[in-house]
Amino acid sequence: MALERGARLEKVGPDELARCGIGCLTNPKNPGFQAKVAWLRNRFAEGLRLLLLRNDQGVPLAFLEYTPGEHAWRPVMAKGWLFVHCLWVYSGGRKVGGLGRRLVRACIKEARDAGAIGVVAVTSDGPWMVGKQVFVKCGFAEVARAGRFELVAFRLRPGPLPRFRDVSARPVRRRGLEVIYSAQCPMLPKSVHDLSEIAAGLGLKLRVTELASAHEAQAAPSLYGVFNLLWNGRLLADHYVSGTRFRNILRAEGIGKR
Repeated sequence: MALERGARLEKVGPDELARCGIGCLTNPKNPGFQAKVAWLRNRFAEGLRLLLLRNDQGVPLAFLEYTPGEHAWRPVMAKGWLFVHCLWVYSGGRKVGGLGRRLVRACIKEARDAGAIGVVAVTSDGPWMVGKQVFVKCGFAEVARAGRFELVAFRLRPGPLPRFRDVSARPVRRRGLEVIYSAQCPMLPKSVHDLSEIAAGLGLKLRVTELASAHEAQAAPSLYGVFNLLWNGRLLADHYVSGTRFRNILRAEGIGKR
């Protein structure tokens, strides 16, 4: 645990971004890197920040991304709360232990200093989401559940509980194959590019829509918000999918060349 005690906490805003990077994606040549940088620069004005832990040699160990709840890029109602978008521990940080809890507690302190009602996050045991146990260990309680997703919250003062927005009643707007996404997750731009090429090879056009605001993300058709794969308006996947998984989904749905 000596390394954990030596890990220093940094709060990353626009002035520190160039020095601290963007989190889980570190290769500037990846298409998602610059997309995420641009996304972050637009979000800092809304109050988004990163909490970053480094070891004594300056190597990143873990980070947490949070924003005021009204600017959350998930279909939630959480005005007055701080909302956690992402919690990530690098492979080197996993050898240390306890870093996720340390970041969650630091976020609670940020909320207390800001006079927020508390801290809230969407969790899931499914793909591309943090599980709720790290939050439960820090005193969070589940306040809502929808499908594979849980909404967990740590209350600091009185105020309305956060809740999920209803995504089940969203009307079908367009026909065909469509992906709606955001660079909030930097892995998604390259994924969407790859899926577009696969679709074209199957004689399909994949319509791509990039979310432009938190308001649009809060109206997304999945509770993950920032990745939505649809066929004729029906949700096929609510998280990043590989090329193989994409082909399997299309095959199962009878979409494309046979």
